[in-house]
Amino acid sequence: MTSDPSLEALAKIRNWIGFGKALSASLDDPSRFGFEDRSQVLAHVAKLRGVDPSSLRNPLAAVNWMKRNAPEALEHENPDIPMTGVLTLSQISILSSDLAQRLTPRFFSGEVSRGDLRKALEHVQAAGGGRGVTAHERVKRAQAFEEKVYRFLRQTPAALELGNDVEVVRSPRDTLVPSDFSVLRDGKIAAAIECKAHRSKRHRRYLIEILSMAALRARAHHHAFLIVPDTWEESIAELSELVRDLGLQSVAIAAFSEDAGKYGELSIHRLSGG
Repeated sequence: MTSDPSLEALAKIRNWIGFGKALSASLDDPSRFGFEDRSQVLAHVAKLRGVDPSSLRNPLAAVNWMKRNAPEALEHENPDIPMTGVLTLSQISILSSDLAQRLTPRFFSGEVSRGDLRKALEHVQAAGGGRGVTAHERVKRAQAFEEKVYRFLRQTPAALELGNDVEVVRSPRDTLVPSDFSVLRDGKIAAAIECKAHRSKRHRRYLIEILSMAALRARAHHHAFLIVPDTWEESIAELSELVRDLGLQSVAIAAFSEDAGKYGELSIHRLSGG
């Protein structure tokens, strides 16, 4: 396919805020550029920019967060605003919305630096997600994330890249290797899915433990998906490396963005040939 001139121009935008806004708008209507879905648009723009498609998630996530929390700054497109600072603010907002609301105007005015935000994030993480965040509330967050993923997969099962003839249902809890959802093809389980919600502490042992369970699900059901929030960022990269290093061909890591589109968006990281 020849490059669409408008996508070529989009790929050349240097200001990350302007680029993120234009990219977000282009994903709303992939057919306008001759593509079937958002992932194809992302892949094409990434190719034009000479980067991996996964790297485009950051400006999209940052811009989508600004749409909700800093619309004036989004409109001004100040080139001096660091994207990493916005992403750090988004992480803080997950753990403590009150703290994020206090820091946001001070960050965009230049009063608070990226270093200040990193310290604030470390502090709220050390405090267990901020004062007033109870275990019950964390359970509710996990349930809310799982529900959003389920709604997305019910609407868009093809996002799993297992074909258009599958459906996603909730899994029974009395199975030998339990999972959150099952992917059915002709009434038979073709894959198992487990969701892991927002979590501030994701040490290597924890990542290996959840991958071990994913490997067991893959043995029982041919394929297994581990779906995590796109806010996991570095942990997603580490999980993908572990999948590669351990040769888990039938395990796929998927990052779910709650900010993109009507129901969200899924980005799958799997081994070639898996």
